[in-house]
Amino acid sequence: MTTLIHTADWQIGRQYGGFEPEDAAALADARFAAVERIARLAADEQADAVLVAGDVFDAQGVSARTIRRLFNAMEPFAGPWVLIPGNHDAALAEGVWRHALRLGVVPANVKLALEAGVVELPEARAAVLCAPLTQRHTYTDLTEPFDGWTTPEGWLRLGLAHGAVQGLLAEDIDSANPIAPERAERARLDYLALGDWHGAKRIAERCWYAGTPEQDRFKDNGAGQVLRVRIAGPGAVPEVEALPLGRHRWRTLERRLA
Repeated sequence: MTTLIHTADWQIGRQYGGFEPEDAAALADARFAAVERIARLAADEQADAVLVAGDVFDAQGVSARTIRRLFNAMEPFAGPWVLIPGNHDAALAEGVWRHALRLGVVPANVKLALEAGVVELPEARAAVLCAPLTQRHTYTDLTEPFDGWTTPEGWLRLGLAHGAVQGLLAEDIDSANPIAPERAERARLDYLALGDWHGAKRIAERCWYAGTPEQDRFKDNGAGQVLRVRIAGPGAVPEVEALPLGRHRWRTLERRLA
């Protein structure tokens, strides 16, 4: 049985300008604390890997201190992490990921997929097919090449992408970075881990959004969770469970005055 932790949309470095400074600082700190809890959860679960489906950072211009603090938060889990850039932290020539590499703070167990391709995890006997964003918006399906990519026989085929599954999300969702709803089936994936939608959402039995681990808006669509994914072997239907992880809950209170 292979155990994976699927998470996304950490939005590290997000600014909360609509709040008082003390409250804004607490909300920003909560995002680092969420990553620490993910790392401890992965260690406790003896996970084979953590898949992070984009928007690790909220913006390209985060500080060196913020970058260092993020990777420090990931230390409790010494197993493999596979990270891809999303639309907020796309793999630009001089973006946040190049900054992190120049700082030399990315641990050896963290696999940054800054280009499309396959990341092999031999100990887990799994291959992760990665579709990172190299610009904020694209209008072609970057997961389409998955269909033709080969992976070692007998290994799990896992997909990792960031974008909007066409025709299945809310009508007003951004149409950029499209993903075909049948991609997992077409590409013969055992599991497709997605990011961009901020709530945990099942697209198909082999395709899920994890949502952000720390709720960040008043609309509650299942945010504040990570997904534990267990797969018995290649071809087996994954067992997916949403695990609560967030610290804060955003509530809209309505009062009528007369």
